[in-house]
Amino acid sequence: MNKILVLCFLSISFINGENFFSNKNHPSVIDIKTIESRKLNKRLFVIERNMNKNTVCYDANILSNGTLDLENPIDAYWMDYASDGKRSELNYIQRRMAYGYSYEKTSLGNIYVTLKAFNKRKILVSIDNKGNSRALIKISGMDANLTKIYVTAKPKMYTTVEFIELFGNDLKTGKQLYEKIINL
Repeated sequence: MNKILVLCFLSISFINGENFFSNKNHPSVIDIKTIESRKLNKRLFVIERNMNKNTVCYDANILSNGTLDLENPIDAYWMDYASDGKRSELNYIQRRMAYGYSYEKTSLGNIYVTLKAFNKRKILVSIDNKGNSRALIKISGMDANLTKIYVTAKPKMYTTVEFIELFGNDLKTGKQLYEKIINL
């Protein structure tokens, strides 16, 4: 089922006319810090792809009292860097299958997020005591703050994901962490 969702995720990108080979620099030519300022410390993580420079951003919706909006916790959208650099919304299919998510509330006012196309690991979304949003996940067996997921796909009649890469920072040391996942 996951492979079907990933195939849909990539097929949607292909149908939208995106060029699979336009972003040859890996890991990405877009630094997480330059994507958009961390408005009110809301940026959780991004998904970048080898298809082009367009990026899916996931931002926490933080209420005026500094807590996570548990009814609408995440704002997921495109930044169209391959064209005009402006924001655009995910379409229905992208939200439902490729870049969408489901979530469960915790008793502490946080949520566990499951990405539609990569449901092998849950992401704990929380707001720390300084008001910073965090997307916590295991990367290479370590507790980490997720900053980026990079998807490498190859075009075929139906596109397929070769692998994904997780980037983040170790929660204890701040050291950068990396993990490549081949078997989706």
